[in-house]
Amino acid sequence: MPPLHDEIFHKALSSDIRRGILISLAKKEKYLSEISAEVSKKPQTVDFHLNLLEEIGLVESEWKEGKKYYFLKDKRILDFLRGHKPVPLHLRPKPPHEIVIDAWNDISKKLDRIEKKVDEILKK
Repeated sequence: MPPLHDEIFHKALSSDIRRGILISLAKKEKYLSEISAEVSKKPQTVDFHLNLLEEIGLVESEWKEGKKYYFLKDKRILDFLRGHKPVPLHLRPKPPHEIVIDAWNDISKKLDRIEKKVDEILKK
């Protein structure tokens, strides 16, 4: 199992939006609407992902002339991104439909166990 730090980075980099944001910041610092235009996502979406990237230490921000500019904290992350290293499957987030299917399967198993116990009680 990778260290927690590696796991956090892999999860962060498993998002195409976050990878796009990091690549967008490769050459120079930018503010939200510039990044949003480059990655073709709504500013609210980009803001959410920027906050996450900032929280884990890949991106930093600074206010200049009334605008919040974002920049890469360490450009070595670009080597990882450009190397096209795959993110391990177990670290990729599941799509919502798979989460629902897993939850349903879990509930179904629990209901089956309850049904068996009820049948056992009724047979006595």
